[in-house]
Parts: sequence; C-alpha cells; structure tokens
Amino acid sequence: MRRALVFAAAAVVTSVFFINLCAAIFACGCQPLWGAADRYCNVHAAHGRHCPWCATGTAGQAVVYGSMLGAQGILVFGRWPRRLAAKAVAALAAFPVVGIVLGILFGWITEYWAQ
Repeated sequence: MRRALVFAAAAVVTSVFFINLCAAIFACGCQPLWGAADRYCNVHAAHGRHCPWCATGTAGQAVVYGSMLGAQGILVFGRWPRRLAAKAVAALAAFPVVGIVLGILFGWITEYWAQ
C-alpha cells in the first residue's frame, strides 16, 4: 500500500509538470496546465519548427509520458532501492531524467534544434 502511494505521488508530479518539462526542453511556448497549457506551443504555428512532443500527437505523448511512469513504477515496485524514502526520491528524479533523455532523443531525431 505504501509503495502504491509513493508511485501515485510521483505520477501526480509527473502529470502536473509534464508540460513544464516540455517547455523547458524545447522552449516551444507551452505553459503550465494552470495557465494556457499548449495554447501558445509552436506546434500550432503554420510555419517554423514544431515541438517534437506536441507534433507526435497523442501516440507520441503517450510513449513519452508512459516511459516516465514506467520508469517510476520500476523504481517504486522493484527491488532496488530498498528503502521507501529512496524509492520516492528515485521515482521523483526519474521524471526529469527520463524526460530529458527522451527530449534530447526526440529533438535529435526530428532535428528540432537544427532548424
């Protein structure tokens, strides 16, 4: 039960700040969920570069988001780390670490920063 609560807390943080991480990585115009969200994302512009995460649509975003949650789940429900507090820290850290790695990967594949 305690592990499930740790995972749920990490998942809430990931869910709330996912779009903020998108904006930090791609400088695409996305804003926090409590602001304009993706209203000003460059994916809505007719010309120019488009945010790799937003441009992939629901399927691509599900892969990114699911990968973050999957990493958190492995850390929380796996055997390592052993202590619950360490699991919580690792799960919270997995969100930006996995996100940055996937952001770099998506940006590189789409040549986002080369445009």
